[in-house]
Amino acid sequence: MIDPNNITNYNLTTYKLEETLLFWICVAGKTAKTMAPRLHNVLERLEGHSPFEKIKRAGLGQLTTILKEHGIGCYNNKAKSMYDLANSNLNLRTCTTDDLESIYGIGMKTSRCFLIHSRSNTNCAGLDTHVLKFLRDLGHDVPKSTPSSKKKYQEIEQLFLGYVDKSGMVVADFDLDIWRHYSNGVKYDIDKKNKKNGYGLA
Repeated sequence: MIDPNNITNYNLTTYKLEETLLFWICVAGKTAKTMAPRLHNVLERLEGHSPFEKIKRAGLGQLTTILKEHGIGCYNNKAKSMYDLANSNLNLRTCTTDDLESIYGIGMKTSRCFLIHSRSNTNCAGLDTHVLKFLRDLGHDVPKSTPSSKKKYQEIEQLFLGYVDKSGMVVADFDLDIWRHYSNGVKYDIDKKNKKNGYGLA
């Protein structure tokens, strides 16, 4: 089962790579800790050797029903995303954000979150509610939800990556650090973090 607290892994098996991308599809707009066990239960219900094979063998209709039964929100759209992905023949070790976003229902945040946490040296940002709250807490005028405009997304992405650079951390670690703080109701104190790590914001 996917562990949201330890989601970063650059040496995933094919099975886990497929499961991880399905997790990011499921978690869009939902809580990671809730969706991880639900996705696990969905995959346990399906027959096949890998997540994508399970989905292809189930077919869109059965997949939709099982997602609904296991409390996967927006199950019609999520089922279509998963089914299209499983039949896309994408290479999950080399695909780009544009490749992923060509799949129905996969947006900029989902594509980037997958790459950040499954592939090393990925310099992009998953603009979820926690990252956006972090930026607002620093005084930036950013929306509360992920922007749909590609131009706006990329502007905020570059803003966030500036803080990543100053932190001395890789994107995945910085992203998870912020998520852990805000999901536990604790504001992320970047000044304190940078002092501890020997980095400055200037």
